[in-house]
Amino acid sequence: MAAPQNAKQGFAALLAFIAVSTITGVVGAGLALPAVGAVSAGADAAIGIFESLPASLEEGPLAQQTTMLAADGSTIAKFYWENRIEKPLEDMPADLQDATVAVEDYRFFDHGGVDINGIARAAVHNVLSPSTQGASTLTQQYVKNVLIEASHQSGDDEGIAEATESDGSSGIARKMREAKLAIAVEKKYDKSEILERYLNINNYGGSPRQYGVEAASQHYWGIPAKDLNLQQSALLAGIVQNPSAFNPESEPEKALQRRNVVLSLMLKHGKISQKDFDEARKTELDLDVHKVPNGCQAAGVSAFFCDYVQRTIETDSTFGKTLEDRKNFLTRGGLRIKTTLHPDMQKAAAKAVSKRIPNKDASGAGHTIVTVEPGTGRVLAMAQNRKYSTSEKAGRGETNVNYNVDKQFNGGTGFQPGSTWKPFVLAAWLKSGRQLNDTVNGGAAKYYGFRTTSCDGRDYAANGYGPRNAGDSGGANGNMSVLNATKNSVNKAYADMASELDMCKIRDTAMDLGVHLGTGKPLDDASGPGDTEQVLYPASILGSLSISPLTMAAAYTTFATGGIHCNPVPIDSILDRDGNQVDVPDADCKRVMKKEVADGVAYALTQTFNGGTTNGLQIGVPAGAKTGTTNFEVGATWLVGITKTLSTAVWTGDPQGTHDWRVNSRGSMPPIVFGATISGKTWSSYMKTAVKHTKGNTAFARPAASILGSQSTRSKSTTGEDSGEKTESDQKAGSDQKAGSDEKQEKREKREKQSGQQPDQKSEQQPGREPGKKTDQGGIKGKDTQ
Repeated sequence: MAAPQNAKQGFAALLAFIAVSTITGVVGAGLALPAVGAVSAGADAAIGIFESLPASLEEGPLAQQTTMLAADGSTIAKFYWENRIEKPLEDMPADLQDATVAVEDYRFFDHGGVDINGIARAAVHNVLSPSTQGASTLTQQYVKNVLIEASHQSGDDEGIAEATESDGSSGIARKMREAKLAIAVEKKYDKSEILERYLNINNYGGSPRQYGVEAASQHYWGIPAKDLNLQQSALLAGIVQNPSAFNPESEPEKALQRRNVVLSLMLKHGKISQKDFDEARKTELDLDVHKVPNGCQAAGVSAFFCDYVQRTIETDSTFGKTLEDRKNFLTRGGLRIKTTLHPDMQKAAAKAVSKRIPNKDASGAGHTIVTVEPGTGRVLAMAQNRKYSTSEKAGRGETNVNYNVDKQFNGGTGFQPGSTWKPFVLAAWLKSGRQLNDTVNGGAAKYYGFRTTSCDGRDYAANGYGPRNAGDSGGANGNMSVLNATKNSVNKAYADMASELDMCKIRDTAMDLGVHLGTGKPLDDASGPGDTEQVLYPASILGSLSISPLTMAAAYTTFATGGIHCNPVPIDSILDRDGNQVDVPDADCKRVMKKEVADGVAYALTQTFNGGTTNGLQIGVPAGAKTGTTNFEVGATWLVGITKTLSTAVWTGDPQGTHDWRVNSRGSMPPIVFGATISGKTWSSYMKTAVKHTKGNTAFARPAASILGSQSTRSKSTTGEDSGEKTESDQKAGSDQKAGSDEKQEKREKREKQSGQQPDQKSEQQPGREPGKKTDQGGIKGKDTQ
């Protein structure tokens, strides 16, 4: 029985070879078929050629549209490489299925992947007519589309050319390959599944191109495919043959004619009645085009947050080994990304920054808000007074640089935080066993100490450190409690505090709270002359390193939670194309500080509202906050504040970190600006709205006696490594600095008065006061048109 079976297979293979050759013009070109005596040899050759072709079709997942959602499920943006939304066949109307089969392969349900009758018909036509007629079945077309899609996704131009070749021996080889693979597909799937896959993979034209019937239906009429009527179904079915020539947007007349051809074929094959045909044929295309923006450009007030989420995915190995893998995951994965964004807070944030300093304000000042949820790290709002634009020709007030985030997330390199750094010094103070009511000296000319015993061992203040008190300190001077020093943001008092501490401990305290440079690198990466660390210089206690607003907001959450820190995260969940959960970056919440220490800092921050630097900025619920101002020539001011449920950082300044508003104060920026002047007002107006969307904003507790202390005490030393106990030389230096300090202060103020300077207009920090100190001004190292 083997011989007849082989003969039968050989004849079928030869027939396929002859038919394919005929269709592709071989017979028409005058090439002779094998002579009768050579039929056996021809059959053997055909079998060899046919069986050497691939026997199975490798089908990868189709590229699908990804949707980014806010926390409430509303859409922020869509991302796609090919705009496609896969749907099951039951979500595609019968008219669409019938129209497709009628125009592309009316014998689809009768053949096994290769239509011998169709081949014979086309062969006769091509021999007798000057025009050519194809005989590819719907299944063969599906195979062709799969091969093209796979080559397209991998960037294989040669593969695309091979899958679309129609001339010569290469064209014959393609047809034979398609025929064999079509037979394999028919064995693998039933007819309904093949039709479903076909309708999901096709190019349906449009500007930009639409792939699959669902995306096409949404594009041309703004409706789901299941709601397509007869004439709409016929139009889509007709586009497939030539998506460019029959594009209803650019070629409406040709598309209409093609649609009517499809309707005629549906009538011919008994899929519609004469009445249905007549009514449908009278209609116009009636397009209602709904273009789907691609990416964050169309995300409106949420565009910079959208960009942050996109960069998070592109930079995190959770989503792929390489950058290309991660980009493909986003643009081809058919994901549903549910983010942490709170739409109402986001709208309030965008309104607050734009109202205070419009994006085209003559000052060119940048203005940002970012809010992080204490205890979870969820980023609830992120806005800046710029229009998001990825254009190379971005105009004034436009940029794609996100001022709120680190460089790796398309930010700059951060900004000097000024006195918003002081709570980290205060936390180190309390960790060392000292107390809020300890007395410190806010009036000395210079301070000594600032030891680095535990990490560096160098003397960073051999010549003393002499900061000035800022103009928003309310004239505070002389001896005062640490609590009042915090309340009024007294630079000299904080210098006195740091002079008793180990600067390494202050650095480590900040790092425990997740603080790092705007470059994304650790604090000790910022170096000065001789491989010194900028964070160990005394000036760092007044915020001379460059930190992103998001990092500051996240760090302050630790004080609101009683010592629990979470990394900021913008994504709640991701579902893949099949509805399965995808792993997302974890906030890594953990205790980094004793509760009593965190509570002590939080309480101190609440006192700034009681006649301190944030007086008048109350928001209707218990809150704590700290202002910050850099050197005026750097041009940045801050306010970072907390409630039990929100931590918000507001930054205002020159994105390049070099503008002195005293020299040029055009627009909304006054010449003399402190933390409460612009940033504080924006923080207050925004938070008054934001807190209405949260519950649990109760008061911060009064600290324990061990943290608060009595108003007449000062802990000069305690026991333990972090006690802050001064060495003999430190104590001598401390005695020297206090002796005659009042006299030096009077002489300095006299000189300033004679020179016309106003002491109350000095900034909060003085970087560069130490010999050879390298100043890190930060700012944006990228394009920003102001």
